[in-house]
Amino acid sequence: MWAAVLLGAVSGLVLGVLAGVLVRIWPVLRALWWWSLEITASALLVAGWVTLAHAATWWLASMAVLLVAVVCTAVGPVRRFLVALSWCLLVRHRLRLCFTGIVRNATSGSGGSRPVPVPLLLWARPTPAGERVWLWLRPGLSLDDLEGKTARIAVACMAKQARVVAASERFAAFVRVDLGRRDALTGRIDLPLALLIPSLRNNNRTMPVSPALPPVGLELADIEVPPAPEPRGGRR
Repeated sequence: MWAAVLLGAVSGLVLGVLAGVLVRIWPVLRALWWWSLEITASALLVAGWVTLAHAATWWLASMAVLLVAVVCTAVGPVRRFLVALSWCLLVRHRLRLCFTGIVRNATSGSGGSRPVPVPLLLWARPTPAGERVWLWLRPGLSLDDLEGKTARIAVACMAKQARVVAASERFAAFVRVDLGRRDALTGRIDLPLALLIPSLRNNNRTMPVSPALPPVGLELADIEVPPAPEPRGGRR
């Protein structure tokens, strides 16, 4: 019995100390999380240059870094991917500043003395229309508080529009922000279904076009073309 009491007291003391340390260093951990991607990219760049400099010479390492920079700038797919990734990094910081203003106004408007913590930015990735960011709301803030602020979020992120939706059916604090800065359905494509119309196929007419994405998972070979209707009066 006394052993169980002693073990419980020691466990509670250790967990209490750990919780206190975590609370004290949380502002530092939060700042490191906000800049984690930038810190990681800078550390990898410096570590790569130092490794090449030790393996060869400093000028060879500098030439390798310059070559990588030229490839990232000249190659179209790589450049577009890096630009989209840069927008994700920028959006994370812009959202943090925007939520700081939203939380400050909500706290002052409600007359509360205790400030509401800013949502935790979990991850961001590029989409064909813009960016998608996942958030974890802190106590004192809900999805309803953000739905009326989509215009402010779009302006802060330099986007065309913003949409805030729930990202989980189980956790109300897990939300998603979809930012749109371009229209992904502006391209014009040929409609291969028009070739199934006998009048267009026989007269070699120009097929219509539509501003839409190509159909996915549609096999034209599996479509059965119905026979042409017989003329009135039947066959003679």
